[in-house]
Amino acid sequence: MSTAQTADELETMDHLSDFSAEKIYCANCVHCKLIRSTTGNGNQYCLRVRCDAGMWKKKLGEEKIYKYFTVARRSLDSCSYYEPMGDPKEFIKELKKTLPIKDEVYTGFN
Repeated sequence: MSTAQTADELETMDHLSDFSAEKIYCANCVHCKLIRSTTGNGNQYCLRVRCDAGMWKKKLGEEKIYKYFTVARRSLDSCSYYEPMGDPKEFIKELKKTLPIKDEVYTGFN
């Protein structure tokens, strides 16, 4: 399966009742990395997530970066790079409790 095909298969999980043991939740993978994305005048930033294994691609091949508060909803049917960080059901449950509900702008140094 190509990287572009895999990225197109990202799905949304809105409720824990939608949890499926067969799916791979990207947030539970060691390759899901939190990054800063600068905004405003350069000393402000928002949090974003990316796949450092390169599995999140746009149709034209550019890397896709997601907003931090949406990461608990990203899943794939399969991924050859998936390395879980723990029990996915518990991890996603706790993550949904702690994620912000919208973008938050932070001020600080890079």
